[in-house]
Amino acid sequence: MNKPKVAHIESLRGIAILLVVMGHVIGSTPDGGMKIDFPSYWRYIYLLIDYIQMPLFTAISGWVYALAPIKVNLSIGKFMQKKVYRLLLPMIMAATAYFLIQYIIPGTNQKGNLAEIWKIYVFPYTIYWYLPSLFIMFFMIVIIDKLKWADNIQGWIICSIAAYLGLIAVKGGLIPDSIPNLFSFKGALSQFPYFIIGLGVNRFSKELFTSKLRKYYILFAFIGIVLLQFKWFYPIAKEPIYQLTQPLWVIALLIIVLHQTRYSNRFFVWLGGYAYIIYLYHGFGTSGGRIILSRLGIHSELLIFLFATIIAVCLPILIETLVKKWKALRFLILGIK
Repeated sequence: MNKPKVAHIESLRGIAILLVVMGHVIGSTPDGGMKIDFPSYWRYIYLLIDYIQMPLFTAISGWVYALAPIKVNLSIGKFMQKKVYRLLLPMIMAATAYFLIQYIIPGTNQKGNLAEIWKIYVFPYTIYWYLPSLFIMFFMIVIIDKLKWADNIQGWIICSIAAYLGLIAVKGGLIPDSIPNLFSFKGALSQFPYFIIGLGVNRFSKELFTSKLRKYYILFAFIGIVLLQFKWFYPIAKEPIYQLTQPLWVIALLIIVLHQTRYSNRFFVWLGGYAYIIYLYHGFGTSGGRIILSRLGIHSELLIFLFATIIAVCLPILIETLVKKWKALRFLILGIK
C-alpha cells in the first residue's frame, strides 16, 4: 500500500534533496567537491546547507513513517525485509557503481583501493553512509512502536530525550573512535532525534504546535541561526557546549517548517518525487559536471556549481525513467518489486 502524498511534505523533500545536491557539489570538505577552502563564500553557503540538509531529510522520513507505521500483525522481520529491498539493495548497486567509476575515470576525487571494495558495504562510504543509518533508524522506530513507547506524547517525549542522549554519546565522544562505525550506526544515533521529531510532529501536532510553544520554537530557531554565524566568524564551534546544543536549535527549526501545511510548490513537489533516486545517483552528476567543464577549460566557480547541480539532478531522473521500464532493474536500482 502506497503512502499518501502530502504536498507540503513533498515540497520540503524536494527542497531537502536540492540542498543535499548543492552541498555535495560544493564539497563537505575543502578536499572534496569543488575543492574550495575558507574564506570563500562557497564555504559559508555550505555551512548554511549543512546545518539543515540531513536533519530535514531525516525528519521527513519520520513524518512519512508516521503516516503508515508498522502494523500490529506485521512482524519486525517482515517490515525490515522491505527496508532491505528499498534501502540496502539500491545502496549496494549505487555504491558499487560509484566506487568503480571513481576508480577507473581520471579526474575524480577519493579513489579507493579495489581490493578493499568490500568495506563500502560494511563501513560508511561517501554519500551512502546515510542509507544504512536510515535502515538502523527504521529498526529502532519499529521496536519503539511494537512496544507502544511513543503512542502518547509523554512516551514520545521520553523517546526523544533518549534519542538526544544517543546523539550526545556520539558528538561528545562517549563512543570512542576505536569502536568501528559498522553500518554507520554512529550516523544513525546522530540523526535519530530528528526522525523522532518528524514522527512526533505528525502524531502530536496539536499538542506540539500551540500558540505559546510556537513562540519558543521561533526564538530557539533564531538563536540557532545567530549562533551559526558565530560558528563561521568565530571559533565557537570548538566549544563542546555548542556542539551538544546545536541540535536543539535545529529541532526548533524543523518543528516550524514541518508545520507549514499551507505552503507548497509544484516544482519542489515534483522534485520530491525523485528525491530517492537523486540521492542515490547525484554523486555521478556532481563529479561528471565538474570534469566536463574542466575538460572544456571552464573554471568559473559559479558555472561549475550551476552546471554540476543541474546534471546531478537531471541524470538520476533520467535513470529512474529508464529503469522503471524493466522489472528486474526497477527492483535492483530502486528496490521496488
